[in-house]
Amino acid sequence: MTEAGHCDEGGAGDGARPTRPATSIEMLADFQHTDSPRVPGYWADGFLPPHTPSGHRIVRGPLVTNMEELLTLVSVREVVNSLPAHAARYWSRPDVAWLTFRDFEPLTYALVWNTEADNDVVRALAQTVRDLGPLHLSLS
Repeated sequence: MTEAGHCDEGGAGDGARPTRPATSIEMLADFQHTDSPRVPGYWADGFLPPHTPSGHRIVRGPLVTNMEELLTLVSVREVVNSLPAHAARYWSRPDVAWLTFRDFEPLTYALVWNTEADNDVVRALAQTVRDLGPLHLSLS
């Protein structure tokens, strides 16, 4: 997981891995975070737990419906947000810094599809995923 925060340092938000030390989940209780009206609570809790490991409440605030809204709120210092590490690669902005968490469990992803749409191409993709097995993605 990574954390998106406002960038005060020139160049630190260029999408490259930050030179600053990794941050801790405990820091999340010090800031307000976005929330989404479109996702079930258990899914949102996978990205951002309701409490830190030591029990401090993590406050969810403004509702957002897309990444641009989220990153705009981050860039104007309204919120910080925890996101999967790959988000830094795809949503790099000069006004947003990305930090790595040293104590966040990796998110688990799985390939799913509608069985009514099953065909040779989907089955081939599923077999490729099975053949590759579990992968770990990181910013480095």
